[in-house]
Amino acid sequence: AFLPVFVYPLKMSPLIEKISDHKDFKKLLRTRNNVLVLYSKSAAAAESSLRLLSSVAQEVKGRGTISWINCGDTESRKLCKKMKVDPNSKEKGVELLHYKDGAFHTEYNRAVTLKSMVAFLKDPEGAPLWEEDPEAKDVVHVDSEKELRRLLKKEDKPLLMMFYAPWCGVCKRMMPSYQQAATELKGKYVLAGMNVYSAEFERIKEEYNVRGYPTICYFEKGKFLFHFENYGATAADIAEWLRNPQAPQPQAPETPWADEENVVYHLTDEDFDKFIKDHSSVLVMFHAP
Repeated sequence: AFLPVFVYPLKMSPLIEKISDHKDFKKLLRTRNNVLVLYSKSAAAAESSLRLLSSVAQEVKGRGTISWINCGDTESRKLCKKMKVDPNSKEKGVELLHYKDGAFHTEYNRAVTLKSMVAFLKDPEGAPLWEEDPEAKDVVHVDSEKELRRLLKKEDKPLLMMFYAPWCGVCKRMMPSYQQAATELKGKYVLAGMNVYSAEFERIKEEYNVRGYPTICYFEKGKFLFHFENYGATAADIAEWLRNPQAPQPQAPETPWADEENVVYHLTDEDFDKFIKDHSSVLVMFHAP
C-alpha cells in the first residue's frame, strides 16, 4: 500500500517534544521557561528543520526545550488554530516561535544555523552573533582554540585578530569599521574575530595579554608581533596601520578628572563615609580613568 510522505518516520532526537494537544502544550509552557517551538504545515515540511533542531536540542539540554507541532494533522491543527499560528503562510511551511516564562516571547528570525540557534536558546534576549551580520561576511569568525591555532598555522597573509566580548560596548562600536576594513583589504590581509569572554578561553587570554575588550593582536605567519591600540578605529585607520604595523605608541597622560574644573565632588577613601552620612541623597559614579 502507498504511504503518504507524512507517515514515513522522521529522524528526530528524543529530546524534541512532539505536541498535539492544547492541554499538553499549556503544561509544557507552565513547566519550562525557555521553549522554542517548530510549527510546520506538514511532517515533510518539518524534516530538514527537525534534523538541525535535533543537534540544537543536544547542545542546550537542560537549558532549553525544543518542541514540534505538526499543524498538518487533525488534532494538532486545532492547537495551531488556538495558538493563531499558520505555517502555511510561510515560504518553507515552517515557523519558529519562542516562549519564555510561560508566555510568547518572540519569533525566531535569526540565522538558521546550529551556532546561532544554540546561542539564542542560551540567551534568548542576547544580541545576535557577530557573524549573523551580513556586513561581517569578510571577517573570519573563530569559535575555538583549535580553530585559532589552525588559522595561525595555515595563514600566510598578515592577520589582525580582535578578541572581544559580546556585551562590550566599545567592541560593538568598532565592529562596523573592522568589518568594512576586512572587505576593503580582502585578499591582502585577514581580519578575524573571536569571542573569548567564556572561561574556557582563559589560556588564550593569558597568552595574548587580553585584559580588556577589545584586544586586537597583529600576526605575521602565525607569530604574534604587536597589539593594535592607541590608534584610530576607522576602517581607514586600520588599513593605514596595516600598511606599516608598529608597536603601540605611549599615550599622553590624561589630566585626572578630579583636577579638572567641574562641580562634581570627587570622593576619596578618607572622606567617603563622612560625605555619605552628611548628605541625605547622593548619586555616586564609581569609575576608572
